[in-house]
Amino acid sequence: MSSKDTIEAKLVGTFPGRFIGAMPVRQFLNFLPEADGRPAMSNVVSPEELLTILPKFTTNFDLVDTSGCPDPSVVVGGYEFQPTMGLYKGESTRNGVTDMSAMEAWIIIKPSVQQDPFIDPPPNEDFTAPIPCPEEDLLPYWDTKRDTYPRFESTDKRSISTRAHMVACTNAFFATQFRRFGFSILLCGSWSRFVYWDHSGAVVSRQFRYTSNFNLLAEFLWRLNRASPGNRGVDVSVVPLSLPESQDSIVRELLGVGSSAPLYGYIVPADTTLPNSQDSKDQPSSTHHFYVGPRPASKQCSLLEQRTRSFHVWDLMQKRVVFFKETWRLHSKGTRTESEVYRELHTRRIPNIPTFEHGGDMSALGTKTITHLFSKAWWCCTPNHKAHLPLVQHRIILSGVERNLSTFKTPMEFLTVFKDALTAHNEAYERGGLLHRNISMENIGITSEGRGLLMGWECCSSKSHEELLAIQMGTLPFMSGALLDQRSENKHHVLADDLESFLHVMVYTIAQYLPSTMNTEHRNTLLQIFDEEYVIDKEGRAIGGSRKRKWLDDPERHVLRKFPAPPDIAMLLRQLCELFPIRYNFTMQVIERHTYDTRFKTPSDLLASHQEMMRYVGFSVLSDDGCSDMDICDF
Repeated sequence: MSSKDTIEAKLVGTFPGRFIGAMPVRQFLNFLPEADGRPAMSNVVSPEELLTILPKFTTNFDLVDTSGCPDPSVVVGGYEFQPTMGLYKGESTRNGVTDMSAMEAWIIIKPSVQQDPFIDPPPNEDFTAPIPCPEEDLLPYWDTKRDTYPRFESTDKRSISTRAHMVACTNAFFATQFRRFGFSILLCGSWSRFVYWDHSGAVVSRQFRYTSNFNLLAEFLWRLNRASPGNRGVDVSVVPLSLPESQDSIVRELLGVGSSAPLYGYIVPADTTLPNSQDSKDQPSSTHHFYVGPRPASKQCSLLEQRTRSFHVWDLMQKRVVFFKETWRLHSKGTRTESEVYRELHTRRIPNIPTFEHGGDMSALGTKTITHLFSKAWWCCTPNHKAHLPLVQHRIILSGVERNLSTFKTPMEFLTVFKDALTAHNEAYERGGLLHRNISMENIGITSEGRGLLMGWECCSSKSHEELLAIQMGTLPFMSGALLDQRSENKHHVLADDLESFLHVMVYTIAQYLPSTMNTEHRNTLLQIFDEEYVIDKEGRAIGGSRKRKWLDDPERHVLRKFPAPPDIAMLLRQLCELFPIRYNFTMQVIERHTYDTRFKTPSDLLASHQEMMRYVGFSVLSDDGCSDMDICDF
């Protein structure tokens, strides 16, 4: 097991440069509406009496000591990171003392101010103003602009530990709830801070001494106490519900939901890509539709990675099962919604994609991030504009998606599904000019007939849109080694990156889900290629992928000789792997540059189109070695 210091460093590394501070405390209070009736209280308190006073300002909550009771969602690497105190809605149902899925907000208490994870700059310093210069009258204005800022995130070991604690709680809070944003409180010795969290980052207040200025802490708690669920950050477009007894058991069986698991109602916008949506009777359609489904399984991952949820839901109007997808998408000039992309794909008759029913942005209900707005505030000493990107929640409904790639029944079905997804990618690229940019196992679906579907078009962009192609996109385990390379800082996403992602998906899926004679040690070695640790740099880019680059530099030596598979799949893997060493093998790159002949295709040329990969995959589907149609349970 890794040391706690290592785990804490990893947690902090998943949230780099995303803390925006230090916001004046009274301005931070405006995140919540004012509330009348706050009990009168002395402005001076001692740390010893604090916990007995706080319940006066949290009358609508149960304030619970959670310090000694871990929740599995806040156990990371075997270490516990539960909050010190949890605020629960009064009389709420919760599973245990610490239940991040039911918590409204949380408090972390540290005994010493030396454990404060942040360093406040001098008060009232305007970071948008130019730096004073004795000769500023003689210089152009840009010469006096600020190019350095004080460090806000402390590098002290104790501070890093506290920051990791905060991040672990936040990851669990958002992973287990339906949340647009949330709040937490940090107490270090006799000092306090407030923190606002959303899917794009966090806004941190200046520290204040609560022992001599308790009214600030009391005012924040009272506003939180009296705020509506929506103002506390709850996603009000998702609501618990109960179905009539006559429908309940049928819907649960169709969705594969247990009898005791809660059901929820999900609001999905009508097709916002069409200006005047109309129903079958040529009447204006409703602006939203309602679906019933389970709570999605939570994943223990960074808040910044919690961008997508997808699962099957029940269509109450048409009495059928459909596929629901929710994404926090990049909301900036030049980006298109996934709904718009599906419309274009259908218009161009791109094969092997799900049927798009309807969907759109949830911005009308306030489901968008706002932390980026403060990166240009006068008090902000962390103006990393590239890391603070605006996001908006987007929901769509698809049909035709029966199951995911991991549930393939035979090797032949796997190869067929893979070929279909690759065909969709090729057609979208060649006829639509679109590059998918997020090839992953979750984005390849299977129909009821055992055919493949390419989904997850939220990251796609035009293959000629240089600005968007420079933004790193994708699912980390399947992202190309080139995109993750620290040396390729200005790397643009190209077709070869997507083709490499297809290969990673194939190898991972076969190693993980196809029974074989590979021993546990070799299997784990292979899977570690996709389970590598990543570091997020100050620009918000994931850095890592060394195992992928090492493997594809010489795939025969590192992987394939230890990878038993049915003959047709083994041959296909060999052929596909031979396409990629040119990306990472320096010797091959030098030879290619010095022996270039326009009469022949170079190794790089083979990755500039789908042709070679499509040829290999297509041949494998047509071949039959006698075991491709065997059920994987028979292996």
